[in-house]
Amino acid sequence: MILPHTGPVEPAANSVWGQIRPPAVRCRRARRLRFAGPSDQALHRLAGWYAIGLRLGGAVLFTAVAVLAATKQISGWWLGAPLTALCLWSAFFAWRVRRSGLTPTVVLADAVVISALALVQQHLVPAVLIKDSTTWMLPLACTSIYIQLLALRPRLALPGAAIVVVAYGLGSGHPADAWLLVVETIVVAGLVAVIRGGAGQADAVVAASLETERQIRAEEARRADEREQHRQLHDTVLSTLTMVAAGAFAEPSPALAAQADRDLRVLQGLEGAPAASGGLVPLTDLRPKLERAAASAYHLAVRLKLVPVTLPSPVADQLVACIGEALRNVERHAGTDQAEVTVTGGAGWAVVEITDHGRGFDPSATPPSRRGIRESITGRMLAAGGRAAIASRPGAGTTVTVSWPA
Repeated sequence: MILPHTGPVEPAANSVWGQIRPPAVRCRRARRLRFAGPSDQALHRLAGWYAIGLRLGGAVLFTAVAVLAATKQISGWWLGAPLTALCLWSAFFAWRVRRSGLTPTVVLADAVVISALALVQQHLVPAVLIKDSTTWMLPLACTSIYIQLLALRPRLALPGAAIVVVAYGLGSGHPADAWLLVVETIVVAGLVAVIRGGAGQADAVVAASLETERQIRAEEARRADEREQHRQLHDTVLSTLTMVAAGAFAEPSPALAAQADRDLRVLQGLEGAPAASGGLVPLTDLRPKLERAAASAYHLAVRLKLVPVTLPSPVADQLVACIGEALRNVERHAGTDQAEVTVTGGAGWAVVEITDHGRGFDPSATPPSRRGIRESITGRMLAAGGRAAIASRPGAGTTVTVSWPA
């Protein structure tokens, strides 16, 4: 018999992926990850710093080279105005990228600025340098192409690079001189495609790993929920039926009615239990819960030795359930009508010993089919983050010790 699911699976299964999503939502998320996964985002941030370095470093270096390489045929006004504009644009470019990242607008604007300089390069660079392809305008055009290929998707980067290549060819007066830029565009585009493909594969592997982990956690939480339901069934209905079958209640008894009523309330509480919240869990006093557990052992005289102890409410419930099962075991199997419950602890921790001086048993000889100790005591405490130990031997009584935290 398995009760309807009571709700704890969802909080326990939460991971970085959150709740289970419909397939359509997961597909849309997968498409977003393909183009904006963690690796891709890291690559984009790195490209931003690289672009800032290229533009600022290039502006300083190429301005110095342009001044040193200038000849009498180069007008000072023609040289000064474009180089000043290049330096001002480079400073603005760095500030903009630092503030907003490598947006398509600023990257394409950079391509327009460099293309404009390339178109007027005959007024900035000596003709002999242009003829020998040793002009400083060539590496400056390369920086714009690199930035575009790193920052933009191919559908924008390749047309932008083509504009720079054409502007350089037209500005040099010999369009064929732009062949080197074409080669560099193809090589860099291929390298960037390989890098982005590797980043996308890495993101896909990480996403699949996280999804698998989420599914495993959900399955573990579901199984833990089922185990807890089995424990509750064992501690309530099955325990009461076992006592009836053993003749503990030979005729109608108020104690039997009270116990059955308690069992019913426990099962109803399971069915309507709300999902656990992820917030802080308040501490609760253990004493009243222990007193109720002792009072429910109708055929036992339970001596309580208590000190003030407070535990998180879910933990206190699990610990008291373990104590209740231990007392029921004393009733059914120990052959004595007396037990002692000793509590030590304080705020946030507790150690409880349930002791009887009955017939005892050999814990190692307990058959696997007996779930009372293995699940309702040891398993329950382990699931709550605590610990349980049973010390017993034939003729020497039994001591069950439960503690939290472990």
